Amino acid sequence: MGEVADYLMLRHHSTVGLVDRAEAAGLIYRSRDQEDHRVVRLHLTDAGAERLEALSALHLEELSRLALEFPAPDKGLAPVQRRHGSAAGPLAGKQAHERPKVTIARAYDLNKRDHCQVLVDRLWSRGVPKEQAPFAAWFKDVAPSAELRRWYGHVPERFGEFSRRYRQELRRPPARDAVAELLERAGHGGITLVTATKDVDHSAAAVLQAVLVEK
Repeated sequence: MGEVADYLMLRHHSTVGLVDRAEAAGLIYRSRDQEDHRVVRLHLTDAGAERLEALSALHLEELSRLALEFPAPDKGLAPVQRRHGSAAGPLAGKQAHERPKVTIARAYDLNKRDHCQVLVDRLWSRGVPKEQAPFAAWFKDVAPSAELRRWYGHVPERFGEFSRRYRQELRRPPARDAVAELLERAGHGGITLVTATKDVDHSAAAVLQAVLVEK
């Protein structure tokens, strides 16, 4: 409970009231530590996890929109796992240092010696011969659906809504399975997401990059 209070920057009694309401709503449940009975742990229920994921998607979409207008503050936003009673846990710096690198590159600006490049477009890059392709793999299942791509039409003003809809698609198979495989590859020294899109900052690859980094 103390850790939750620290995260939310609330007083202990206020956090207890909040947790009581969340438990009554079926979003969390409590369990007592078997070794130290003074410790009570809080767990998300399936309904709570689903609600949290939906809220996170909305907040991340808003941050993505604001990042276009205020890039400097956005660069300072990074996930930090804190320990109770301290500003940052002793592993925070180590975790940030070891976070897998996920980059984006256009299909026509690649280093052919890099074996960690994967194509994430639904269609093959025009003008790139398949027998000479510098991609290590083609993850077409992770790309947005044809319907979503047609709706988006690479209109920057629609990028926020496109990002939200695309994130929903990434939670469903076969895209979900492709994301899992990309995460595994990224964990072995990093990965480069390849796209033929000219406007990389407003591309599906940019959304996918954010999803992989968050996970």
